[in-house]
Amino acid sequence: MARKRVRYIDNRPYALADSYFPQELVSGTPLMEPRDVSAPGGILASVGLVQAKYVDEISVRMPTRREAELLGLPAATPVAEHTRTGYDAAGRPLRCMVTILPGDRHKILYEVSTD
Repeated sequence: MARKRVRYIDNRPYALADSYFPQELVSGTPLMEPRDVSAPGGILASVGLVQAKYVDEISVRMPTRREAELLGLPAATPVAEHTRTGYDAAGRPLRCMVTILPGDRHKILYEVSTD
């Protein structure tokens, strides 16, 4: 099951955010509804699906024609593609989120604990 969104800040497209879920896990949940949905702690957690681990991948590339149109990108503006896959404690994938971040609007900062 896929949820595709264009995120805006001050009426300007800021990022594309697509989330993919195994349909057998989200059938009958608010994620299947064609509207914006949210819940304290996240929709997955609200239905008992707890993400215990994430794997992030980040690549930088030129946008597709569709991405450039949706984001209103100036010519020759690269994008970062951030793919985050969330897993439960048993290692089962629960969600894959692909976010397209225009290079002229983003700075990526990570803070990692040494624990």
